Amino acid sequence: MTDQAKKRSHIHLNLGTIVFLVIIIYLTAYVLSYLGKEKLAIYEVSESDISDTIQGTGIIVRDEKLVSTEQDGYVNYYIKDGSRIKANGIVYTIDTTGKIQSYLNELMQNKSTVNDTEKKQIFEELKTFSEGYSDDNFSEVYETKNEINHELMSYTDTIIADNKEKLEEKYGKGCYVEVESDLSGLVSFASDGLEELTEASVTKKRFENKSKMKDLRSTEKLSAGSPVYRIVTGQRWKLILSVNEEDYNRMNNLRSENKNTVQVTFQKDNFVTTVPYLCQKKTDGYYITLTFDNYVQRYLNQRFLSVELLLSETDGLKIPSSSLVTKKVYKIPQKYLTRGSNSSSSSQVNVMTTNKKGVKVLTQVPVTVYRTEDIYVLISTDGLKDGDIISNLDMTETYTLRQTKDIQGVFMVNRGYAVFKPVVILERNEDYCIVSAEESKLELYDRVILNSDTIKENQVIY
Repeated sequence: MTDQAKKRSHIHLNLGTIVFLVIIIYLTAYVLSYLGKEKLAIYEVSESDISDTIQGTGIIVRDEKLVSTEQDGYVNYYIKDGSRIKANGIVYTIDTTGKIQSYLNELMQNKSTVNDTEKKQIFEELKTFSEGYSDDNFSEVYETKNEINHELMSYTDTIIADNKEKLEEKYGKGCYVEVESDLSGLVSFASDGLEELTEASVTKKRFENKSKMKDLRSTEKLSAGSPVYRIVTGQRWKLILSVNEEDYNRMNNLRSENKNTVQVTFQKDNFVTTVPYLCQKKTDGYYITLTFDNYVQRYLNQRFLSVELLLSETDGLKIPSSSLVTKKVYKIPQKYLTRGSNSSSSSQVNVMTTNKKGVKVLTQVPVTVYRTEDIYVLISTDGLKDGDIISNLDMTETYTLRQTKDIQGVFMVNRGYAVFKPVVILERNEDYCIVSAEESKLELYDRVILNSDTIKENQVIY
């Protein structure tokens, strides 16, 4: 091989290597650029709502009285816990000799199983607890335990009534003393010692040490003066919440809007109702008082209840807050919109200019109408600039483009490129917004850019 041929072969080898290296460098740079670039994320618009709520624990104030026995003896109840009794109705009996107590113990020993009705009541208690439980109200565990104990003990409450004839036949009519109620109302066999509590006496300190309901029923002999039952005499009761200043002001704002009732959800059993409320500022803090005319029996053996107050609930289309962008638009009188030669909608403006001969001419420029505000419309700035003069067809009226406005919207990518769509925000939190389905240009299932700061309008996405 000649020296000339060797030279040509050597040059060809170097060019191939150079081309290969260039390709490798290009691909490496592209991959690094792609990896370092923030990826686009797309979100599908859905229907949802945002609720403005206050959560807290309230203390119950009601018309109630703790009743004590007037003589020594064994107390056996004539009615079940939670029963309603009329004035002069029999609540319990006093066994001064202990003979009746022995007889009842024999009856209970023969009752070795729990019947279906009893099982159902216990199951309902457990179901209610399970549905309303959260780590924030762990104390409900102990309340539920007490309620199940109340249920189990209530099965013995009517034994005397059911076996009255047998008892009188065996021990005589004077074997026990029947004790009547002076008042009518609901009877409870549980007490926490706060029966004298009033709305005025509620303080923040009351919420620090939550008293527990104690079962008053006992198989032991009681001394005169021992509490035996609690009677609630009225249907009206109040739940008083201790709140912070911010929540107090939020509730006060509701009243300033003439909203005198609030929706309440009880976390114990997810029961929902609407009641009137009052806001009160005391020397030791802020309070919200809810007033109920019903449901006193539902929470008869509770003193503290955790609730959620619904201040407002906004329905609409849900979008991420990170998808919001701001766009500058022109605000012009609506009358300057005109139809194009091949269009049935008013989606153009006539821009007036002066040609080289000094003659004024009109040029139609297409615009996007984003929103109507009274006699004005908000239009896109594309193809227009400050100082442009728009005119009606006969040039008798003109308007100079100067007035701009910032509007919020999102980039919709249904067709593969970013199109700005304005939205009207109803409610917003750190993560999501609820926008009006009627006033926004978005529809359900539209696809929007999640991280809107990564692209520009009209950018091709795919």
